Amino acid sequence: MPVLHDPVVTLEGVRVRGLSLSSLDLEVAVRVENPNLLGVTLQQLPFTVTCNSGGRDREIAAGNTGRVRIPAGGSTMVRIPVTSQNTALIGALAAFVTRGGIQVTIRGTATIDCGLFNWSIPFSKALPLTMAQVAESLAGEK
Repeated sequence: MPVLHDPVVTLEGVRVRGLSLSSLDLEVAVRVENPNLLGVTLQQLPFTVTCNSGGRDREIAAGNTGRVRIPAGGSTMVRIPVTSQNTALIGALAAFVTRGGIQVTIRGTATIDCGLFNWSIPFSKALPLTMAQVAESLAGEK
């Protein structure tokens, strides 16, 4: 019986799709690599996006991939659009403007299904989000 290995979940990046005083539209890119000889299904990958505001981590957005098939020995990039419209966003925007950027942290848990077994893989990554990145995203550049 072959040994099953954990798929590797990697946060590839966060891109700003839109920004206003009342909302922040992001695109979160996650890659899931399957080192196994069997294909697996990513059942779900719920995650939260937080930023540090006033000395505390505050949730500014959340998302989920839904079901995605990952081929044997392959990888799949999943792009998830999320929108934030909450009060923590005001503090994040203020920090963003006054400091020229903020650090966002994305935390989640991938739930993997290979037919006979299900298991969960937690992940977390912090990334800077700068004024230059916002300007590029809003201008339509990559």
